[in-house]
Amino acid sequence: MNLPECNARVNYIQSLADKPNTMDGMTSSKLKQQFDNAGAEIKDYINNTLVPTINTGTMNYVTTSDTRLTNSRQCNNNFDTPLTARNNLKIKTGTSLPSTVEEDCLFFLYS
Repeated sequence: MNLPECNARVNYIQSLADKPNTMDGMTSSKLKQQFDNAGAEIKDYINNTLVPTINTGTMNYVTTSDTRLTNSRQCNNNFDTPLTARNNLKIKTGTSLPSTVEEDCLFFLYS
């Protein structure tokens, strides 16, 4: 599975004038918005691009026959659900951190 690159613009602050003022249209609320833009773009990428791609990729893992898998594992894939496959791969997602974590578990936190 190839994960899409994050192309979020993160240099909003660097592109501002050295001395922003209201004559340039830079009000305090616009300045605050500039500080939040990069984080908002990264959040959008994670929630709307990365997580769906990972979920789809995990689903494809279940429904496709991978020649690298043993015969018994290929057979089991026919009966696995995407949730079972994610559990087998120890991939967890959620909007809050879990209270306990398994060793070698991959956790994606999103809101």
